[in-house]
Amino acid sequence: MPPRSLADDLRGRSDDALALLLASRPDLLHPVPPDMTALAARAGSATSTARALDRLDALSLAVARAVVDAGEPCTGHDALAAFPQDSRDEAEEALSRLRVLALVWGDDDALRLVRTARESIASTHPSDIVWPPPVVDVTMREPARVDLTAGQHALATVMGVTALAEAWSGDDAPAVLRKGGLAVRDLTLTARLLHVTETTAALWIETAQAAGLLARDAETDERWRPTHAYDDWHDSPLASQWVTLARAWWKCMRAPSLIVDGANALSDDVQQRGMPALREQVIAVLAGLSPGEAPNNAADIARAVDSVAPRQAGTARDHLIQAIVDELEILGFTGGGALASMGRAAADVNDVTAHSLAEIAMPTPLDHVLIQADLTAVAPGPLLPDVARELRSMADVESTGGAVVYRFTPDSIRRALDRGRDASTLLDFLRGISRTPVPQPLEYLIEDADRRHGTVRVGVANAYIRCDDETALTGLLADPRAQTLGCIRVSPTVITVNGRVEDAIELLREHGLHPVAETADGQVAIARPRRARAPQVTTTAPVVRRDAAPALITAAIATLRASAPVGSMTTAIGLKPMPAADTMSVLRRAIADSVPVWLAHGEEDVLVDPIRLAGGTLTAVDRLTGEARSFAVARLGAAEIADATT
Repeated sequence: MPPRSLADDLRGRSDDALALLLASRPDLLHPVPPDMTALAARAGSATSTARALDRLDALSLAVARAVVDAGEPCTGHDALAAFPQDSRDEAEEALSRLRVLALVWGDDDALRLVRTARESIASTHPSDIVWPPPVVDVTMREPARVDLTAGQHALATVMGVTALAEAWSGDDAPAVLRKGGLAVRDLTLTARLLHVTETTAALWIETAQAAGLLARDAETDERWRPTHAYDDWHDSPLASQWVTLARAWWKCMRAPSLIVDGANALSDDVQQRGMPALREQVIAVLAGLSPGEAPNNAADIARAVDSVAPRQAGTARDHLIQAIVDELEILGFTGGGALASMGRAAADVNDVTAHSLAEIAMPTPLDHVLIQADLTAVAPGPLLPDVARELRSMADVESTGGAVVYRFTPDSIRRALDRGRDASTLLDFLRGISRTPVPQPLEYLIEDADRRHGTVRVGVANAYIRCDDETALTGLLADPRAQTLGCIRVSPTVITVNGRVEDAIELLREHGLHPVAETADGQVAIARPRRARAPQVTTTAPVVRRDAAPALITAAIATLRASAPVGSMTTAIGLKPMPAADTMSVLRRAIADSVPVWLAHGEEDVLVDPIRLAGGTLTAVDRLTGEARSFAVARLGAAEIADATT
């Protein structure tokens, strides 16, 4: 006898078919419906139906439309008659998917669409359903060149994030806005520092945060800083660094492109929960092309994505797709618009393969630079982490890209000397890493800075200044600011200061002197490099997902199949009290065997389908209400495996 309703149709399905339905539409499980009638009502509700339709591709929607146009009830042959013969097999598979999802029900000779789905489909204009998928207009590029270009972009991203984190390690780290996020001014300054557009800077900042490399430092004057994880990332191989960033961007639920439209970087305004799925759809289009094929424009990609999820199409999504295409190129997933080998592997969640391919595509880290007579050092490629960090301690990064330019200045050399280096140490290091002789002007700069460094010493009086050059101290006392600091000459070579040591050092530097701080025993106080770090924190709120766990599906099907009257399921069976250890043993066996169990809970005996046991709490589905419940095992008097016929 053919089913008279969706509930009848569901009753006639096998357990495997019901499990497939519940796995495909997990919203039907929360809470677990007590019977087939309730399941059918929920599956036919407007909200649940809309969710299911939103996940359908264009062909499935076209088949659903064909069922409506054929008049209900209709046969499968009539519904698919409008489809070309060469696509008939695909259309039949789509019809089967609709039946699995309980959007279409009935025998093959009397198919019907769920009412809410029929109303929604009927209101959709046929032109909104893009089928068959449009042909993407492409340009052919050499696959090897694609991989090489992607490798260069990946390198620029890794070096950009490194420069960003190092810049935010010191006193100039940007402040956190009251509402969270990064100020527009700080984004602009960061883009200038990195010599990139604000769009690229925003992408690198968001990606670094998603990878756990940047966070708020939780201080009173809160600032954005690198985390402790950044140090491990910095010292890892170049390919591993890129894979970490690529996977973080791939999975993060943020849209950096919104920043240029007015949202603040690192703020909640950039949150977009659908971004991972949209990125997956875009890369699926690129992965469907032959190696080296690059779409000529993002509009073709948007139309192809529309065929995968047509009900979500719109101008806003088109803009996000364009941004994703640009971000793929900046990050190194693509080269010249074509999907690179390492980008394909990263999108396939194959980190090992992605790492291997990135090692091939990205330049090998170097241990040398080219020092030039204009007081610059050019690194023709990425440097080994230790070399790069030491070079940054004595030179300023002037420009980044395929090659990084470092500039030596009096202040940068002083910075290295403040950290305990001396002229011979700096020159030995530079001679060891330079493929060119260290030019004489640089030697003079280092030796002159070293000779002048520490000739003036500042200690605690609150502070004091001592110097063998009496003329220099006389000139210092003539400065009005010396009075503000409370400078008093106590001997020809010593001045006491009531202000801070740091203020005295700054005043002396402005007078062209090169002071160093001094400890209480007269030794030079070495300034350790300040590498402020933020605590490792979760940067985004976790997404609440209602997954269809296998155990929950099994328990739900058992509930739906239960044929005993409701009253018999709660009749007390007189469980005898047992030790808690024995109760735990019964519960573990019931979960392992996927069988129902009786619980002595308070003054009632409850029949449940156990799902999991953790932390002294049993999660199970109450057969009476169909609701998932939590039971504290300590409060259970006993447990007993239910009869197989229960």
